[in-house]
Amino acid sequence: MLKVVMKIGKYYIKQVDFNVTYDGDDKWEWFEGALRALDGTLIKMTVPVEDRPRYRERKGDITTNVLATCDPSLRFNYVLPGWEGSAFDPRILGDALRRPNGLKVPRNKYFLVDLGYSNAQGFLAPYKGTRYHLNLWRGSALTNYKELFNLRHSSARNTIERAFGLLKKRWAILRKSSFYDKQTQLRIIGACFVLHNFVREENLDEENLLNEVDDDLSNVEAFDTMEDEGEDFISTAHVSPQWNNLRDEMSQKMFREYQARRGAT
Repeated sequence: MLKVVMKIGKYYIKQVDFNVTYDGDDKWEWFEGALRALDGTLIKMTVPVEDRPRYRERKGDITTNVLATCDPSLRFNYVLPGWEGSAFDPRILGDALRRPNGLKVPRNKYFLVDLGYSNAQGFLAPYKGTRYHLNLWRGSALTNYKELFNLRHSSARNTIERAFGLLKKRWAILRKSSFYDKQTQLRIIGACFVLHNFVREENLDEENLLNEVDDDLSNVEAFDTMEDEGEDFISTAHVSPQWNNLRDEMSQKMFREYQARRGAT
C-alpha cells in the first residue's frame, strides 16, 4: 500500500501554477505576485543512537524538519522531508532551492514566510518587533502600516499552519515515534502528505477536524516532478535593501487604502 501511495504522489503533490492570481480572495488579494505559503514543521522520528544529537530539536524530541508549501485550499504543493530536527529553516530552504528538481521560485514571484526566514527576494516575511500571530490582535486597533501588513500577512500565511495542523490531526502516526527504519519512516511521512491532498481534492467532510485545528492555533502563542522549463528561478535567499523597500512600499500602500476607507465610513 505504501508503494502505491508513493507512486501516485506526483499526481497529488505538484508545484503551483506560476500564473496563479487571488482576485476576490479577501486574505490573499493584498499580496500580488504571491505563490503560496511556505514553512517547516517537526515530525517525530526514531533514529540510531549516533544520529540522535543531530535530530534532537530544541525541546529535546527526536524529529525530522519537513519543509513544505501549501495553497489557500490547504493542499501541499511541495514537500521536502528528511532534514534533522536541529537544522535551521533557512538552511533547509537553501537546499530545496539548489536541488535540480527542487523548489521553483520565479524572480517575479514570492512565498509568504514567517520570522524564521529572512525577508529576501522570493520570500516575503513580516516585520520584526511588531505583533504578528492572529490571536495577538483580538480587540486591538491598528496604528501603523507595519501592524496592518503583519495582520494581513498572518491571515494569509495562516493557511500553512492550518494545513500542518490538519495533517497531524488526521494521521496519528505523525504524532509519535515509530520503529521502522529511517527510510521507511520518511516514506510514511511522504505518504501522509499525499493522502492529505487526496482527501482535500475529494472534498471529504473534515469540518470537525479543521475546527479542532483552529481551536489549537488560537491557543498557541519533496515531492516534486516539475522540470525546469528555462525560466529564471531564484537559487538562494539573500536579504537585500531592494526587497525590504518592496515590502515597505506594499505595506504603506495597504495602510493608505485602509485609512482612506476608514475615512469614508
